[in-house]
Amino acid sequence: MDRKSGHIERPELERYSDSPLFNTKAVVQQTGVPAPTLRAWESRYAILSPERATNAYRLYSERDIALIRWLKERVDSGMAISQAVALWRHLEEEYQKARQLQQMATEFPDERRPAFHVALPLATPTCPEGGGSSQTTTEPRPLSSASPAAISDRPAGLPSTLYNIRRVQEELIDAFKCLDDIRAQRLLASLLALYPVEQVCAEVVTPVLWQVGHLWETGRLSVAIEHFASNFLRGFLINLLYISVNENRGPLIICGCAPGEPHELAPLMLALLLRRAGMRTIYLGQSIETSSLLEVVREMQPVMLCISVTMPAYVATLIDLARRLQELPEPRPLLVFGGQAFLYHSELAHHVPGGLYLSGPLQQIVHELRQVLQDYLASGPAHSREPQSNPDPDVQGSAGSALPSISPPSSPAP
Repeated sequence: MDRKSGHIERPELERYSDSPLFNTKAVVQQTGVPAPTLRAWESRYAILSPERATNAYRLYSERDIALIRWLKERVDSGMAISQAVALWRHLEEEYQKARQLQQMATEFPDERRPAFHVALPLATPTCPEGGGSSQTTTEPRPLSSASPAAISDRPAGLPSTLYNIRRVQEELIDAFKCLDDIRAQRLLASLLALYPVEQVCAEVVTPVLWQVGHLWETGRLSVAIEHFASNFLRGFLINLLYISVNENRGPLIICGCAPGEPHELAPLMLALLLRRAGMRTIYLGQSIETSSLLEVVREMQPVMLCISVTMPAYVATLIDLARRLQELPEPRPLLVFGGQAFLYHSELAHHVPGGLYLSGPLQQIVHELRQVLQDYLASGPAHSREPQSNPDPDVQGSAGSALPSISPPSSPAP
């Protein structure tokens, strides 16, 4: 079916052969469109260009037949042929634009990116040579401790002095440079003893991830150190996720990466924050096959599917996933998506059918998704799972939330 969820999809003509093999009689039998009508469409709208055999008879391809069937379905549904032709040309133009954007996206030098690439903001702030935090106009509120070096040795009780958040970040990065996981574990454990996970993620983990990515991008950190730091923080977040209490009933949210996408730190952190906010959440991980993901959706019946895309090359797999989700019977989940890929090419977000594009700080998405869940409980599945149009990726609207892009907390939302 071409008509899905109230909209009409472009016929996938590229799936069919363009070899001219079928005469007019065969086309009439396969499509139900009379020969005079075919000739009228050809002459009036120049939408069909059959080749001529040696005997001057018209020869059509499988691609022509697929287009004729699509046009006939539109006409049978009450649309004038002129409107159907105009619609097809519009859909074809949008498809070609999307292909051009996807081709541009695949030209990014992916082979230079580390396995757990950390998304950088479009406008990169200046980072001190010592590997410290980026210089920003607004600094996060400080954490409390006697000193970053001695934090693990501090006796019980509240600290008496304050130190700068940058010192915490620098201590953690120094531990990574020395491959000292014990030191990093003690530092983070001490922070968690005093501060909630949300604050540690927002003020320490996220900025450190960004700094590690920035240092690697600028050649001041090796790939080996980047891998060590990313894997350490991934393990840290995974541990927090699975010791957090997860609801065993109520509306379900599933988080993960787009098919083929290996960069998972942002959706992993999102899943952690959603679960800690009391929302029933399952995290699937990176590079999930589309067929396997759809099987999980059919079995688990989630309310929302939150998908992250870091590398532009994997936007095509997200688009394919979105289309196949729309083929599922109701109730089907609301597709929520975002990520670094759309910061480079915001136009790509408009080509994900039936999805809701979100961007911004991770804490914001928790608030927004909680509101969506409340709407679900108030209105029922049919209303809350209705596909929503994409907001303009270049404009921060009231629905702007925080998916898969990790940036310094003080940097403006893309």
